Amino acid sequence: MPSPHRHDGPVPPVPLVPPVGAQALYDDGTWADAVVRCANPATNAATGSAAALTARPLRDRPGALLSGPCDLDTRAVLRAALGVVTRIPGPVVHLDLSAVAFLDTAAVAALVQANATVTGQGRRLLLHHPPYSLRKLVEMFPDECAALEVAA
Repeated sequence: MPSPHRHDGPVPPVPLVPPVGAQALYDDGTWADAVVRCANPATNAATGSAAALTARPLRDRPGALLSGPCDLDTRAVLRAALGVVTRIPGPVVHLDLSAVAFLDTAAVAALVQANATVTGQGRRLLLHHPPYSLRKLVEMFPDECAALEVAA
């Protein structure tokens, strides 16, 4: 009998170009104008509103602010956003998660992959204001999440 749990397999590499359904709007010379967003075509049954994930640049330091849920519905957009984030220049790239209510396990795996990409470039990815779901997943999978660096 097949397992009742869905297996997504390995986390695919972060794409350099946003997938269909996502938009990356940026001026090649100015990272401060970078925006990655996607509205989920499936609407929330309780509110009737569409779930959306948005990544906006931070104005005070190199990095981005993620807003919205990071789950199955926004997985491709998260990978596109992290693809943009990993290309932001600077020795430390900041990722503010204060507007993210939920990260599923695949989203955390994508963060680990983005961190590996930045670390491979000799830089650091610093996470700010992690949501409860990220903290719980780090507790559950300490070895897999050990590379993630959270600001104090």
